[in-house]
Amino acid sequence: MNELIKLRQKKIRQKLRYLQLELMEAKIIYKNSLQKFHKDFSEDIKEQPKSDDKVDTKDPYEEIKTDVSEDTMKKVYRKVANKVHPDKKGGDKKKFQLASEANKNNDFGQLLEMADELEIDIELSNELIDEMNKQCNAVVNNINTIKTTTAWTWAHCQEVEREGLRQYILATITPPKNLTEEKTKTEN
Repeated sequence: MNELIKLRQKKIRQKLRYLQLELMEAKIIYKNSLQKFHKDFSEDIKEQPKSDDKVDTKDPYEEIKTDVSEDTMKKVYRKVANKVHPDKKGGDKKKFQLASEANKNNDFGQLLEMADELEIDIELSNELIDEMNKQCNAVVNNINTIKTTTAWTWAHCQEVEREGLRQYILATITPPKNLTEEKTKTEN
């Protein structure tokens, strides 16, 4: 039975590794898409009324919305952090920061990857397999969310769709002129 658990764990780890790479690729493509979107719409965005609200510059796709239990996440994080803590002999500040960031962003796959790299023994169990499956689902959801952003859609749309999509985007980001004029009148 232990052989079967080992095999299942190995399969799900491979799947999670693959999905982590897919997520990395999607994030790179998203950032490029965002740059293209901002370049193509920069003039239109400049005309937007200025908001007094502070802009949140944190990447909303760094954190993975996962169902992996806090206990499981903590166990793996502690093992990794303990091994790479800068105050320990052989510690590595950079790896410790990576582990902390992965923990903060609920990136269980990254923590497992670091554990494998550091040859940290992670207990074999059906529970761990379930947790890795949860993380796989969370990563897939994150990838799908990234691919439904306006920037991604704009960067990947067909040329024949571009003008219609441009008009739609402008309509959603630009308030109608009569609304802006009314607001200016009421303020005066």
